[in-house]
Amino acid sequence: MTVTVDDIKNSLRIDLTDDDALIQNYIDVARSYVADAVDSTQNYTQLEAYPQFDFAVSLLTQFWYSNRDTDMKETPYQVVSMIQQLRGKINDN
Repeated sequence: MTVTVDDIKNSLRIDLTDDDALIQNYIDVARSYVADAVDSTQNYTQLEAYPQFDFAVSLLTQFWYSNRDTDMKETPYQVVSMIQQLRGKINDN
């Protein structure tokens, strides 16, 4: 499964389409962020086999969207937790 704009909009209860491009940008950057944080040699398709990857991408996208007008200093704990779990799974293989 891949995180979509509609997934994020459903989670955040957004009905308008005004921010669709912005949300897609956040999704794209969140995928890169999570993949690089896990292991910069992995590609998305390898990581997408794990539900933690999509969950981390979704959480990070929602966080960035919801806090876009504030100074974000830290990655949400839940995203960090998913990244750590993914590192363990990748290293086990």
